[in-house]
Order: sequence, then C-alpha cells, then structure tokens
Amino acid sequence: MRRRAFLGSSAAIATGLAGCSANPVDDDDADDDTLSVATYGSFVDAPSDSPGEWIKDEFEERYGTELEWHTPDQEINYYVERHNEEVGIEPELYLGLSPHDLVRADQNTEGELFAELDENELEHIDDIDEQYYFDPQDRAIPTYSSYCAIVYDGRTVDTPETFEDLLSSEYEGQIALSNPQEGTTGLLFLLWTIDQFGEEGYLDYWEALAENDIRILDSWGDVYTQFEEEEIPVIVSYSNDRVYAERFGNDLEKHQVSLLNDEAYANVSGILRFADGTNDELAHEFVDFVLSPEVQAVIAERNVTGPVNIETDLPEVYQEFAEDPDEPVFFDYDALDENLTTWVDDWSDVIAGGR
Repeated sequence: MRRRAFLGSSAAIATGLAGCSANPVDDDDADDDTLSVATYGSFVDAPSDSPGEWIKDEFEERYGTELEWHTPDQEINYYVERHNEEVGIEPELYLGLSPHDLVRADQNTEGELFAELDENELEHIDDIDEQYYFDPQDRAIPTYSSYCAIVYDGRTVDTPETFEDLLSSEYEGQIALSNPQEGTTGLLFLLWTIDQFGEEGYLDYWEALAENDIRILDSWGDVYTQFEEEEIPVIVSYSNDRVYAERFGNDLEKHQVSLLNDEAYANVSGILRFADGTNDELAHEFVDFVLSPEVQAVIAERNVTGPVNIETDLPEVYQEFAEDPDEPVFFDYDALDENLTTWVDDWSDVIAGGR
C-alpha cells in the first residue's frame, strides 16, 4: 500500500449497513458532454445549504459541461446490486464514501466495482494530507472529514466530559442516538465505544447505557429533530454542529459540543471511480475540482465538514465554531474488514434484541 491509513488503530471492527428502498434504473447511455456523479441525498438536497447545487453550477461554468447528480435511496448499495446483476452503471464517480461503506461494498461485490484514478491527472493530489487516506487499494481519494461527538443543550444539562458521565442519573432518559445498524453517527459512536472499552467491555457499557434509558432512533435526522424541538437535550452528532447552528442563527448556548475524554471518532469521506466509467477526462477534472482549495472551503462551510487539502483557507465561521479533537479515534480498513459485521451483530443481539 502506497499510503498509510488515516490515524491507524490497534483495535479491530465490523458491521453491515442496512439497505434502503429501490431506485429507478439508470439510463446507461452517457453523453460525453455530461458528467454523472453519484452521492448521498443530503449532499445535494438537504433542507440546509447543501453544497451540491453550488458544485454543479460552478463546475458547469468552469468546464462548459453539464454535471448530473444521482442520489439513489440505497446510496452505494444500489450500485453494488447493479454491478452484481451485471447491469451498467451510468455515473463515473461516487462522492462521499466512508471507510465502513467501502468495506461493506467490497465484501458484497463480485468482481471490481471501483477502479483507481490516475493521480498524475490530479493537480491538487499532493496537497491532500496523507493522514486522511483510508483505502489500502488506493481507489478512494479523500475529500472531506468529520468527527462524531456529543452535542448537548448547555442551558439545561451539565457538560458530559467522559463516557462514564453519560451513565449518571443526570442523563437518565436524556440521551438519543441513531441506530448503529442504520445511522452513521450511531455506528461511529459504537466504534468509538469499542476503541474505549475494547471487545470485552463495549457491550457492558452499552447495557449500562440501556439501563440509563438511552433512546435509540432510526436516523440522525430523527435524533436531531428531537434535539431541535427540545424533546431531548443530549445527542450523538458531529463536533462541527456549531458551524451549522451559527449559520442559521440558532442559540449557541443550546448547541454545545463535548469531546468525551478529549477525543472524537473520525469519519473520512472519499471519492471513487466506478470501473464502468468511460469519460476519463471529465472524471479526473471533477475530482481535481473537488480537491481544489476554494471548493474545499465551500464544502467545509456548506456541508459542515473539514477539508483534506492542507492549502485550504477555512471560512471564518468554520475557524471559529468547528471543534477538532487533539486525539481522534479511527479504525482502519483492515480492522473494519475483519470485525465490523461481527461487532454490530453482537451489539444487535445484546441491545437491539433486548429492546
């Protein structure tokens, strides 16, 4: 492997992600003047200020071509199924794939779903911090990062500073997170607890959380809605949530962030080339466009995620309100590949099965 995995880890992990609803079949006839890129829905059409529309407009203006977003409900699972059914894949690229998504895709794919990009065609590749690379096969190019953390209403509860604090009576029935089998933040928190307590202790910790009446909801959206509607004061979310809160004029006393034990679990997203891709020039132009410092800065503010290009000048709101841990936690590809499914299944048997 040419590049080292982001942060590495001595722990190991594993889990499968749930599929979603069916999606219309793609048209396999691609226009050379149109670039199709797949991503997850909220990158394009979240109710906040998603970066997708700006990226489309800016890329089209710069390169005199059309950018077409594809956002199937099943996200990457949709393309895994099409590939295994030997049905053509129209998009050239997939933007926004995390390490656990890539592991799952690889484990469920027959043959090669992705192909390496030619880094000689990427002007900005040398400015990407090597710590963010997570794919041992060098298919994924890092694009942005985030950190799982605790977000709490500082007007109504004290700051939880450790994992053990969350077990105190003050937080009984006051914490919510997404189901790790379905929601990204829930999965990241599960992995974080495995790093903290080890394979022998993480389920005991979760049983203690369950005894303290933690709420496990279907999605991060459900969790955040309850937080915004003041139905729950402590949630598992992201360390950069105050960027979002400040941008929309929300009460920052309500949107406080805690990095338990001064840590947070890192989640890197990357862009990958589908092996079925045929438009090499536009595909590489788009990847280099996304990696450029000015686009990285826009993504940082609109997507509320951190840049991976070290030359990026961060927006003022991001510099002031984003929080990065001194000690990020992260499980690399090999650890996830070996253990992810087992650990999530064990969590499901003990916690979800008992609820």
